[in-house]
Amino acid sequence: MTTGSAASTHQGIEGSNSAEEATILAEKGELKLRVLGTAVSVVLQAGLTRELHAELRRAWSRCLDQSGESVHAVSSSVADSGHSDERPFRATVSSAVGTALVTGRTFREFSSDLTSAVTLAGITAGRGALVMLHAAALADGKTGRTVALVGRSGMGKTTATRNLGAALGYVTDETVAVDGSGMIVPYPKPLSLIVEGPTAPKHQISPDELGLLVSPAAPTLALVVLLDRKPDADVPRVTPLSHGEAIIELAPHTSSLGEVRQPVSRLCGILDATGGAVRVTYREAGDLAGVLPALLERPAIAKTWSTVLSEGTQQSEGQLRLDAPCFTVLKRADLLDAVEIPLPGGHCTELIVMNGQGVVRLTGIGPAIWHALATPCDLNGIAERLAPHIGLPDGYESHLLSSVEELRTHGVLMDASPVEPVKNL
Repeated sequence: MTTGSAASTHQGIEGSNSAEEATILAEKGELKLRVLGTAVSVVLQAGLTRELHAELRRAWSRCLDQSGESVHAVSSSVADSGHSDERPFRATVSSAVGTALVTGRTFREFSSDLTSAVTLAGITAGRGALVMLHAAALADGKTGRTVALVGRSGMGKTTATRNLGAALGYVTDETVAVDGSGMIVPYPKPLSLIVEGPTAPKHQISPDELGLLVSPAAPTLALVVLLDRKPDADVPRVTPLSHGEAIIELAPHTSSLGEVRQPVSRLCGILDATGGAVRVTYREAGDLAGVLPALLERPAIAKTWSTVLSEGTQQSEGQLRLDAPCFTVLKRADLLDAVEIPLPGGHCTELIVMNGQGVVRLTGIGPAIWHALATPCDLNGIAERLAPHIGLPDGYESHLLSSVEELRTHGVLMDASPVEPVKNL
């Protein structure tokens, strides 16, 4: 029910300082990159021979910044302790949000960690403006319609990218960043591939070297696929997901979602525009080639959800009358966003809310409790407000209490300070 986070790890071949290295650093010691729409500068400071520098440049060739924009990094302290005989490779990664030092014992370790630092610089710069999914993306070269392949590690994102990239343009294998208009900000970074085993650093391989097609200039997100790779799947199976199901599954695969204005509403809008998310259960990457083209043609769907946070969590206009001082007065907690979605049949709804803990899906009696607390009240008050709308069967008290406690646990409800009674003068 709540969001999570994911981290990637990396590691490689040896290099050494030399007079030749000094010449390289003097000539082309900087890689100017465009990462998720922001300028990022990589200054190579130590450890690279001419051949290794050329390898890095080839790997990042599709991200080289041709605009000539300079990086104006904010003031930042960069420790110098990483430069030693044990960690001979060294570089700084700078953007408008700061500067980071990257070092490595081997070239593979260094280049892998460099990829992580460059990606983090772009993600940090995009906070608040972009909805960022940890996903791979491939685009139709003619239409620009793009599929985002979302899934935890091991679900085959990179393998699918390599397999499908001969027919669809390579957008990214790391972060699908969507702006307010539904356009994707491409990030055609090197692919991070396991070559020497799962515990060794991943190799950073140029998409050109792998023969992946170039992304169209203006890719538009048209399909969101949650990958479900199973070795015993006979044929690919496509399962449409409701917005509530999709958002709960997508939230752990986002970066800085809580910093986006109305984050749940933004996700709902993306899902509307892409015809709703689907889960694809499959066995081999090649199986996806048979189902993705048709899915990419699905039309947008009409909006059925509504934002309910504007209903407010205001205090009661009058004084709360409590039958006993020990009764707890409850109110809605401060939320980042809340969206109400009708369920099939039209008789019930669900609420998708986001707070500082993550995303929570309210079903059953949860939405009714939320609406009942438009102004603070105690459990008896909630019951009185619910009765005309949903009815209360005998023995409802324990179910209501457990539901309220669950919402408190997830940070959706909280205790309100009791209002002092008005004294007669």
